[in-house]
Amino acid sequence: MFKKYFANPSFLFLLAGNLYCIWYYENHPDGFATVVWIYWFQSIIIGFFNFLDLLTIKNFDAGTLKINNAPASEKNKGCIAWFFLVHYGFFHLGYCIFLLVDFGVRGIDKNFLLLGVAAFLLESVFSFMKRKQLEQKVKMNIGTIFFLPYLRIVPMHLTILIPAFTGIKPSLLFLVLKMFADIFSFVLYHHIYSKSNSGEMDGN
Repeated sequence: MFKKYFANPSFLFLLAGNLYCIWYYENHPDGFATVVWIYWFQSIIIGFFNFLDLLTIKNFDAGTLKINNAPASEKNKGCIAWFFLVHYGFFHLGYCIFLLVDFGVRGIDKNFLLLGVAAFLLESVFSFMKRKQLEQKVKMNIGTIFFLPYLRIVPMHLTILIPAFTGIKPSLLFLVLKMFADIFSFVLYHHIYSKSNSGEMDGN
């Protein structure tokens, strides 16, 4: 079942990015803030490419998604894309303020930050290309595309926020849990996306 994922470049980059963060924290225990900011940028990347998905989609099924009580259409899909960007953006703006207050930006390893973000960016690029290829063959459910990023980022970031809210010292365990949450969300994301498109999708 999981063999197909290990042949998926998106999955491999996602796994590599998480393992790289775990390795870094294991060797730099004081670098948790750097890792947290990498995950924040990962969420931004996910949201940006989802915005591009919504903005460029051509072959889609409106499903139950509506805007101003009107079903999604070629005329208002741009409004849907921008609404997602604003909603998702404000969520991450608030999240950014929280991270600035709780973790700050001092002592961040810029080189490691850039490498980590690059790995997650490559994963998103491959995913976006796969989705655009699939779109030429089958109709996409625009409602599914709109909501799926939240399915992926919520469990991912809960594993980061739990230490801050509970007062528990961040540890390697939380990064491992984050990796499994990220991978589980990726697999679930892939399954739902595939299911909504008649099982024709081969990659995330």
